[in-house]
Amino acid sequence: MKFSLVMRIIQVVLAFTYVGVLLTQFFFPVPPMSIAAFHVYMAVALVYAFSIESDDGRFLWLRRAITLTCLALSLSLVVLYYFEIPRLERRLEMIDPIFPIDIFMHLAGVILILEAVRRSVGMSLLVVVCVFIAYAYLGFLAPGWLSFPGFSLSTQAELVTMQTSGIFGVTASAAINFVFYFVLFGSVFSITGGGPLFIDLAMKATSGFAGGAAKMSLVGSALFGMVSGSAIANTTSTGVLTIPIMHRSGYSKEQAAATEAIASTGGQLMPPVMGIAAFVMADLLGIPYVKIAAAGLIPAIAFYFALMVIVDLRARKSGVGNINSELLDMPPILPRLHLLIAPLAMIVTLVIGYSAPFAALVGTVLSLVVPVLHKSTWYPVRSLYDTVMDTAKQMGQISAPLAAVGIVMVVATQSNLAIKFVSMLTEIGANNLYLSLVLVIFGCIIMGMGLPTVAAYIIGSLVFVPALTGMGVDLLAANMFVLYYCVLSMVTPPVALCTFAAAGIAGSNVNKTGILAFIYSLVIFLVPFAFINDPHLLWQGASWQIAIGAVGLILATFNWAVFIEAWLKYRLNIFERTAFLGLSLLLVVEPTLSTFWLAGIVASALLIGWCFLMKPIPSTKQRAV
Repeated sequence: MKFSLVMRIIQVVLAFTYVGVLLTQFFFPVPPMSIAAFHVYMAVALVYAFSIESDDGRFLWLRRAITLTCLALSLSLVVLYYFEIPRLERRLEMIDPIFPIDIFMHLAGVILILEAVRRSVGMSLLVVVCVFIAYAYLGFLAPGWLSFPGFSLSTQAELVTMQTSGIFGVTASAAINFVFYFVLFGSVFSITGGGPLFIDLAMKATSGFAGGAAKMSLVGSALFGMVSGSAIANTTSTGVLTIPIMHRSGYSKEQAAATEAIASTGGQLMPPVMGIAAFVMADLLGIPYVKIAAAGLIPAIAFYFALMVIVDLRARKSGVGNINSELLDMPPILPRLHLLIAPLAMIVTLVIGYSAPFAALVGTVLSLVVPVLHKSTWYPVRSLYDTVMDTAKQMGQISAPLAAVGIVMVVATQSNLAIKFVSMLTEIGANNLYLSLVLVIFGCIIMGMGLPTVAAYIIGSLVFVPALTGMGVDLLAANMFVLYYCVLSMVTPPVALCTFAAAGIAGSNVNKTGILAFIYSLVIFLVPFAFINDPHLLWQGASWQIAIGAVGLILATFNWAVFIEAWLKYRLNIFERTAFLGLSLLLVVEPTLSTFWLAGIVASALLIGWCFLMKPIPSTKQRAV
């Protein structure tokens, strides 16, 4: 029997077992420690099982042997924990003895997780986790305020792999209770025809507008982001369709790739899925997931509105980006509209108060059933097999990094690193909130370079959020602030993963694409400051307060976009451009409904009216870009 066939059988058995057990967990739950151990090491085994597909070149037999050994060890740990869980659940933490088998399971588990991280997301997260592990053992060598006595091997085992913390803690809980169900829904919905429908809807909706090709990318990525947990997956799935269309409509390769990169990055902030980090946030804060999704709605709308304004102004002053009629040759949309029943039902189920896993399961079942209602949307039976395999593969790639971040969480909390950082940030920021926010932005972006967003967010929430709440920032606002800038690290040079993916599809220069994507994202850097000053923007408070706050944020982002483009009907002069900048900052910094805020609203309306209605028409030379 060929090796590839053997590996395919192993992949199928592992994938169906993993998906089947986690689905069963919804109906017949088992104790947290039991399901967490199964989930973590089965997910790690899936990483090894699927990574062997890429093996080729020199020393193939050796690399296959290493992969198979790691795979066997991962499955062995699943079995070992099955038998050891009863003892681990009964033991008294930090009191009962630690046996050699516990040390073995700890060392083997950590090593397997680290190698799975390298295979799934690369070296960046691996280096971060290794630094924290070294710090845990050698903390007494750290300088100044970083110094602490360090942990012994047995203490590390106790904290990381023998209780419902560490790799079996909040990250595993979020993956089992939230992430899995939404990954399953996203996979089913995309494979049964929902993904192409989103792109076609976006193209139809934007084809008649200036810059329709880029707006198609924004709308398509926002829709896809509602069901996808990954900015990279969003870029690759929508980018293969949108980037060539943008290029043919007049955009350079770099402009097309940069637009898709920032559009897909925003998909991680679009409810209900919000790039998986929202599930972890719900667990960390102990609040219902639907409140996290509601909190993300207005900022996400402002995010895409700001990008729409940028795209529109740029298209109007340059004359490029319109969609040609021949590009609209697509299958009829009307016979496929019923496919939207599944995501709409999922959202409605969430809003009326059902749990997030239940809502995702409702969406999943409807994604399987609804397409068979019309012949044009029938799908082959093999799609069910593809869905299981895709879900298992995605969960392996997501869960291995999450388990590794669990190690970081233990070290950061048990060493009091977070508390020490709060003191340090308070001292440097001199209790100045805005200076501290700028320092947190730099920390989030630097830390987020090369890390999965959810990993960057978890580490950021441990280190930065306590410092912000200590300065009076609302807890949810502080977490959303950290999440936003960790997400924006995906398009911030020099390590901008979304930019790399988009540039690869477009065949563009990576550095130029990265710079353009960063420039496009500048308008979004304003949004988090708004909800720091006005938590109503996170759907907290009375409806009228939320609505008024949203109007102010939309106007602020509009002003900022006009300032960046220096264009509104005609090119702005330096005084008009400065006025838009000042009014944008005023609306963000001043409390909603304060005297200065109201003055900013009135002044913005007058300035926009001046540009559209009263400003003298410039000469042809002055109109030129």
